[in-house]
Amino acid sequence: MAWKTSYGSLAVGVYRALIDPLLLPLRPRIVRVCHELGVRDVLDIASATGAQCRALGRRGIQATGLDLSESMISVAVRRGGRKTEYVIGSAYELPFPDGSFDASLLILALHEHTEDERSIMLREARRVVRSGGFVVIADYTEPARLGFHVPWQAIRFIESIAGAEHSAGFSDFVARGSLAGLIERHGLRVLDRRSSHLGTVGIVIARPT
Repeated sequence: MAWKTSYGSLAVGVYRALIDPLLLPLRPRIVRVCHELGVRDVLDIASATGAQCRALGRRGIQATGLDLSESMISVAVRRGGRKTEYVIGSAYELPFPDGSFDASLLILALHEHTEDERSIMLREARRVVRSGGFVVIADYTEPARLGFHVPWQAIRFIESIAGAEHSAGFSDFVARGSLAGLIERHGLRVLDRRSSHLGTVGIVIARPT
């Protein structure tokens, strides 16, 4: 499996200016989930600028962030954070032994990929979780009643300008039933479901099977 092109410094600047602020409401929800599950250490797959890792670390949870982009990891390392560390690597081939973490996170990390790539990422996310651990997935959920749903229209616009490969992945993800469709296709054993961003982002807590 070839690695996707990693984000360069320009993309990192756009991410920090646009995406990080948009994800602010999601960060504490993920921290709350991890705290309630009682996890001690977490792998954040496709961790970007490390915002989720820093939020987890502030709650006393050891957080390891992994991203393919050296520029993203460089920003994350410079910004520091309690109980955080960062690794450059591919979500398709996680550089960790089986059962290394209490939980793995895929936070808006799956929708931009092809279905085959999503399958590999999910397999790897399961592999690195200890027995009795968790996989936490947050990704887009198309509203049942679209109408003039402003948050969803904003998401569609952002995804449409994120590049051809990214946009194609998003369109395919939505066409396949968004997050709910992904969970059903891959047979994840769901323990709980939550939502964020006025229902446009779903959060699933699952057990690896």
